[in-house]
Parts: sequence; structure tokens; C-alpha cells
Amino acid sequence: MLVAAGALVLAALAGCSASAPAHTVAAPKASPAAAAPSAPSTPALSAPAESATPTATPSPTVDAAAAECATTPAGEKHIYVSISQQHLWACFGPTLFTNAPVTTGASALTNVHYATPIGTSRITGKSQNVVLAGRDIRGPWNDPVHYWMPFDGGIGFHDAPWQKFPLGSPLYTTQGSHGCVHTPLDVVAALYNWAPIGTLVTVQA
Repeated sequence: MLVAAGALVLAALAGCSASAPAHTVAAPKASPAAAAPSAPSTPALSAPAESATPTATPSPTVDAAAAECATTPAGEKHIYVSISQQHLWACFGPTLFTNAPVTTGASALTNVHYATPIGTSRITGKSQNVVLAGRDIRGPWNDPVHYWMPFDGGIGFHDAPWQKFPLGSPLYTTQGSHGCVHTPLDVVAALYNWAPIGTLVTVQA
């Protein structure tokens, strides 16, 4: 854990991109009033604005949710993400807790590896009002989010107030994330309160 220029910085392996050499999750800086007048500082990071990401109308929810949740053992919390359907389902045993359209990694871009990794892992942390930062051959990013729930190194669930095209759209292949799962603000907030660290996450093709 490092403290740099008044901001708490947590180092992670990768930042929403398996190709990124480094990724940091930084809490917003203290307000200017709390800082010493003479101390050098960078502009304070404000909390992200409410997400205005367009949301596609959910389509495969009923049948797919029934299929996913039916295989979930009773009493187990499990989050499923389908890349092909660009959709998420959260199950508590055979019962659907919530579902939503999502945006996964921009898998068709060249010279980078933004595809969201397939497989089963577990939520490893939970943070609020942080900045997801990283850099690769395409340049740096510093993305403020309300909720951050990593589940595969630097890959995780978070809201994406900067996204302009609808969640659930096939545009994800070229305009999607660095590997993370962009999730509607209300849904990721619900997941944040519902899913403890250690909750299973399965990403399917």
C-alpha cells in the first residue's frame, strides 16, 4: 500500500486488461480545504457522476436465468456472465437475485488483449469511489467508478459512467472495456451489498 500525493493507491496486477503492465486503484484525494496550502498537489478527483450509460432492453433473461440458476447449489451465491449474450445473472441457489445487460472486453482490438477472461473465479475485494488507472500500448486511462469488485486479478465488475453505447450491445468487440465487466450502476450497487468476498463468478463465452 502506498500513499502518493494525498491519495491512497492500491497496486494490482492488471487493470481491466491482461496486457496492462500495471494497474492502480486510487481512492479520491482529500478535499483542497484539508490539504496544506503550500503542499504541491494534483487536481482533486471528484466522485464519479451518476451513470448515464444507455441500457439495452434485457432479452435472454427468463430462459437463461432459469438454466443458470437451476444448476446453482442451494444456499450458494454465484454470478454468471455470458460474453456472447452480453448479460449477467446473479443467483442464490436456484433463485434469480438480479440480472442485467453488461459490456465486456473489447476482444476484437489488435495489439492488446482486452478480452474478458473465461472461467470461474471468486470476488477478491470490494471498494467504493475509486479510480481505475492503467496504461498499455494504446495509452493510459484513469476511470472513476462508484463500485469496484475484482474477481480475476485486475478484472472486475464496475459501473462505467463514460460509456456512450448501450450495455448489452454487440459494439463491445471494438468499443468495450479493458477486460472488466461494465455493469449498470443500480445493479452493481445491489451486487456490492449482496455478494461477499469469495462469491463465485463464472464468465462464459
